[in-house]
Amino acid sequence: MNDTVSSHSSSSSLSLYEKQIMLEEEMVLAGRDNFYKMIEQAKQRGEEASTGYGQRLLKGLIEPMTKAIEDFVEEAASGKAGRRHKAVRYIILLEPEVVAFLTLKHALDAITKRHVLQRAAIRIADAMADELRLRKFKRTNPDNFRATMSKVEKATSQRYKRNVARLMAGRSGVTEDWPKADRVHVGQKLIEMLSAVTGLVKIETVAQGLHDTQVYVQATDATLDWINNANEQMDVLAPSFLPTIIPPKEWSSPFDGGYHSQMPRPLTLIKSRNRNYLEELANRDLSQVYSSVNAMQNTAWRINKPVLEVLREAWEIGLPIAKLPSREALQLPAKPDNIAEDEEARREWKKAAARVHTANGKLKSKRIQLRKIIQIADRFAEFDAFYFPHQLDFRGRAYAIPLFLNPQGSDHAKALLTFAHGKPIGDDTGPGWLAIHGANTYGYDKVSLEDRITWVEERSSLIESVAADPWGEGFEFWTKADKPWQFLAFCFEWAGYIREGAAFVSSLPIALDGSCNGLQHYSAALRDPVGGLAVNLVPSEKPNDIYAAVADVTLRLVRGFVCPNGSTSGTVHGLAKLRKTWAEHGIDEVDMANRWLAFGVDRKVTKRAVMTLPYGSTQYSCREFLEEAVREKLETGAKNPFATDQSDGIFKATLWLQPLVWQAIGEVVKAARVGMDWLKECARLAAAEGLPVTWQTPDGLLVQQSYLDTKAKRIETFLDGRVMKLTIREDLDSIDRRRQQQGIAPNWVHSMDATALRMFVNLAAANGVTSFALVHDSYGTVAADVDIVSVCLRKAFVQLYTEHDPLAEFRVDIAGMLSDEALPELPELPPKGTLDVSLVERSDFFFA
Repeated sequence: MNDTVSSHSSSSSLSLYEKQIMLEEEMVLAGRDNFYKMIEQAKQRGEEASTGYGQRLLKGLIEPMTKAIEDFVEEAASGKAGRRHKAVRYIILLEPEVVAFLTLKHALDAITKRHVLQRAAIRIADAMADELRLRKFKRTNPDNFRATMSKVEKATSQRYKRNVARLMAGRSGVTEDWPKADRVHVGQKLIEMLSAVTGLVKIETVAQGLHDTQVYVQATDATLDWINNANEQMDVLAPSFLPTIIPPKEWSSPFDGGYHSQMPRPLTLIKSRNRNYLEELANRDLSQVYSSVNAMQNTAWRINKPVLEVLREAWEIGLPIAKLPSREALQLPAKPDNIAEDEEARREWKKAAARVHTANGKLKSKRIQLRKIIQIADRFAEFDAFYFPHQLDFRGRAYAIPLFLNPQGSDHAKALLTFAHGKPIGDDTGPGWLAIHGANTYGYDKVSLEDRITWVEERSSLIESVAADPWGEGFEFWTKADKPWQFLAFCFEWAGYIREGAAFVSSLPIALDGSCNGLQHYSAALRDPVGGLAVNLVPSEKPNDIYAAVADVTLRLVRGFVCPNGSTSGTVHGLAKLRKTWAEHGIDEVDMANRWLAFGVDRKVTKRAVMTLPYGSTQYSCREFLEEAVREKLETGAKNPFATDQSDGIFKATLWLQPLVWQAIGEVVKAARVGMDWLKECARLAAAEGLPVTWQTPDGLLVQQSYLDTKAKRIETFLDGRVMKLTIREDLDSIDRRRQQQGIAPNWVHSMDATALRMFVNLAAANGVTSFALVHDSYGTVAADVDIVSVCLRKAFVQLYTEHDPLAEFRVDIAGMLSDEALPELPELPPKGTLDVSLVERSDFFFA
């Protein structure tokens, strides 16, 4: 077991700062040095090893993997006839036990994140190259090594200093660069050995469609059992970055925030490898950006222990409740009797089987992720407060750096977190906001705020019974919620309020969510009254539902096909061309319209297609979103009116409906489409001159979109005695014109929602708010501060679009980049409508 924070955290002789430095040491080592020590002790004992988990991992995985590496290297050096693998010359550069450990660690990461074989292989090779780089640093530059060590605060041992030096190697120009193809060969060979000698992983080819396959590194069933049965010594699987137990180091430049020591790899405020871009940011006034990110990461959190207890119990007994991933794999569909001679039946079975394989792969990853979330929660439950260092992506969107358990995670991850510093809920609006949050997490969120409060009050006794015993009479009630684990957390909180009244100190994050936030930004920028009404930029008695509005228009178009005269001329755009496509697929339009009317076209069918429009969805992806919605509805027990003897009929059904949904979206959010097309034209002009698209947000952040051309390279490698061809992609120096055009609309709107969030945080912090739970278009705080947050987020949004004209400012930035020859082609701004953006301040359902 690591002898760092776990064994010191209760010691009163150490300050929190010292404990934090030890925690950062542990993040870097991730159990590595402890394993080296265990390996040496095992060698000294011969076949004897400690019992329990350590014995199983050491003897069952590390030792046989080390032996396999030694045998592989020995055979390659024997001079016997046979193929010489490219990996040998790299593997021999490190001790076999070190290579074994690095392979184990990063292979486990690969199955957690469900990496393709190429990516998993490269990560293992990169870890080996990092190890060599660090060793070379100490050997070739001892003076700089010693100077680096003198700067490290609170260094407690030589081992500690040695590992810090390894991380500092890169800063001294010590490199260890391996060609990408060679890295794939090295990592792939080690994964193959790991699979053969330990059974930890398997390499599996998964069909993505009829003509597309992908090779994944998957967990075996034995591995899942091993992880499920592991105890606190799962530290070896700890992610690279963990929460901090003191406030993170504040950002004051793009290079100096986050963690306190120099042990984790150096982080930058913006996740970018472009040093010139980062240096340019350092020379700009980013004070508003720094202050907002620092306020986000200074939010103190603690573990919601009652939720953790229920979640741990459900997981340990294997209950697939409340949307937890099942521990049982989905069964492949039965093969049709006529699969050999019927091509259509064979094609449909392959598609269905591919979906099951993909779903099972995702289930495995979800199970491992959940186990890690519980492990981290157990680890940090002892602390009264901990924090999440933050970074921004290149659009300016803020992300917590630690993985798995963070405020932007899954339903159960969010439910495990509550603010460390609550406030008395009071007897004014605080209890109402708590009730609204409960109704929202249950899924009762398409009614007025008053109706949501009433819904909770009418079920108060049932909610209290859930808090008293989640496994009792209220079990089915809370597990059926839209967000069951967050609703369970609400039940505990509501019971506390009922018990203590206005004095109850409420710490639960109360979230206010935007109404299709991407379209809110486009509608405000273009002053679109139609889109603005649909996404609640103006006051109304009940929330407007843009997904339902699109569904209503779609339904009108569908009904047009079954009208008495059988004609929909003048209703559906491009009908002649559509009829030709439908005929090619054997679709009868009247029959299909009747089938859709039987199935129902509602907001759940259209939601994904609408909500992803501002983020680059296309007609092709629209059909895929429709298929996902149909399959989800069928999984709830709905009947399938599209099925035939040959297939489930869903592809043809969604192919038919897709152009109708696309037209409906255009009718409801016409201005947004115009704005997106305008942005694409601007990006096209910049890309034609080989330039990245660069613009400044209203609060001063420089955003740079630079998608480079890539070159696909096919490499041949041997796997289980057969040749396998893998594809890797390498960046070139030239701009990818197509991706620049496709990316600009979603990236621009992301930069605007990120700006609105940062402006809100600064405004709220200036008004006394200290607790922030933020997920791009969801703003949360304690119940007592929701009124302040509600006012601040609306005011920030209005300021963004009244004190600034972001599209006009974007055009100025693009004009400054273009040559004199290209500048005349730059289109004028799209026309604006009559929407009064200031009405947002009086709209209850803008964020609710």
